[in-house]
Amino acid sequence: MRPDVVVDIGNTRIKWGWGEPLQMASLSPDDPSAWDDHLARLPAVIGPHSWAMAGVHPDRLARLKSWAEARGDTVRVVGHADIPLAIDVDEPHRVGIDRLFGALAARSMAPPGTPVITVDVGTAVTVNLVDAAGAFRGGAIFPGPRLMALALDQHTAKLPLVEVTESDLRGEPARNTAAAIRLGISDAVRGGAYGLVSAFAGRGGVPAWVFLTGGGAGLLSETSNPAVARVVREPALNLIGIRLAAGTVPG
Repeated sequence: MRPDVVVDIGNTRIKWGWGEPLQMASLSPDDPSAWDDHLARLPAVIGPHSWAMAGVHPDRLARLKSWAEARGDTVRVVGHADIPLAIDVDEPHRVGIDRLFGALAARSMAPPGTPVITVDVGTAVTVNLVDAAGAFRGGAIFPGPRLMALALDQHTAKLPLVEVTESDLRGEPARNTAAAIRLGISDAVRGGAYGLVSAFAGRGGVPAWVFLTGGGAGLLSETSNPAVARVVREPALNLIGIRLAAGTVPG
């Protein structure tokens, strides 16, 4: 199927994608009135809409699916079995499906025989490897900027809760506590992500393509690693993967 709208339901937001080239919007996961308003602004579709939905939050997925079906729309939930990607890990069906959608999309955009690495900076940061043969080989997961900030705020007596933004990409020593937390978190994300990229890209001898995505991807600067052939920023990476996988769903 070729859906009119694809949806990625995350732990914090839901993302909708539509059109060609794919356009994207980030919406509240719990506000049907906002869904109605946004749907009314999408390009007109003759007859009911068709949807492809997937995500890591089952309750929100069920709620959005019920909302769309109540409108008379057709909804296909895309799952692990629909992803045309070899998954070479210990427990394939326990891999976060968002990681697999990003890997599928990245694999489709890189030249054949090229390893790809995805870096998704969201609630968690995931760094994932698809090898030169096209198999998902696993990766790493660590807390995202918001979780790091919450941990420092909730598990210390005096450290404040801060928001980490792209403006924290400087390397000068911070001159106050809030700035020191922002600098520490942003550098931890960059260091963790690119340390893993370096480790993964060095496997197999073929320079890798790296794909950056997620709401916090702006914290990542470019890398000059010789094992990295190209860095691609693609905010809609997971949505592209859902749409590709939806093409394997009968109907």
